Amino acid sequence: MDEFLGKKYVLTDSENFEDYLVYLDLSYIARKVALRLNQAHVLIKNEDGTYTFQFLSTMANSSITFKPGEEFEEVKADGVKVKALIVFEGNKMIHTQTSDDGKVSRHEREFFIDKMIVTTTADGLDKIVKRNFIVEQQ
Repeated sequence: MDEFLGKKYVLTDSENFEDYLVYLDLSYIARKVALRLNQAHVLIKNEDGTYTFQFLSTMANSSITFKPGEEFEEVKADGVKVKALIVFEGNKMIHTQTSDDGKVSRHEREFFIDKMIVTTTADGLDKIVKRNFIVEQQ
């Protein structure tokens, strides 16, 4: 994963993302705001062996710090706490979130030198969400 560290991946387009937001029970206004965010993601490796994954946008920024393969508590952008687990498999970062109501979401981020493709699936969601990001040139 080292070759993908520190790169800023900027959202270019999405498929079925609003359907996922409906699945998460976000309000109409919250969904519309989420759909309009100019999102970017950055993965950083920390000196202590943990990683920080940053979610950047024009309205708000957030981040999660994790150790691959170890479950942790995550507070999502919508304020919901979930149990999360992130593992690396080759050029993929697989992020599983389980909420208290039993909903399980899986975000598979596939990193490339010039882009990142995020595929999201969830128990009970009958669609696959695809989000495409490109590397912002510095």
